[in-house]
Parts: sequence; structure tokens; C-alpha cells
Amino acid sequence: MKDYKEVDVESLKERAEERKRLTARTFKGPMKVVPGFQQLGKAVFADGALTKKHKELMALAVAVSQNCFE
Repeated sequence: MKDYKEVDVESLKERAEERKRLTARTFKGPMKVVPGFQQLGKAVFADGALTKKHKELMALAVAVSQNCFE
């Protein structure tokens, strides 16, 4: 089993703020890639054969299993 470091909450807050700043900057740019990914995400998580709730739970399970905590 992996050893996990103690989490520095201030560091996480700083990283979240930096991510928000960079995301806002990306949206202001001329590229159409980000809106395309947003549309893709909406389509993927739309109700269909599986409900949105079940799709989100599966995505969470994959993220946890792959140590994607951000």
C-alpha cells in the first residue's frame, strides 16, 4: 500500500487558485478546443442508457483508483 504525505491545505488552496486563473485565461483565448471539451463532457454525462448519477459515480471510482485527486 502506498504511503501518503500529509496534506498541506494552504498549498492545495494555492494550486486551486492558480488552476482557476489559468482556466479563466484559457477561456479568454481564441482556441475553440476548450468549448469543444465542455460540449463533449455534457454529452458524455447526459442521461441515456445510464443515468448521469451513475456515470458520475463511475468517473469518481476511476479517478480514485488512478489516484487522480485533483
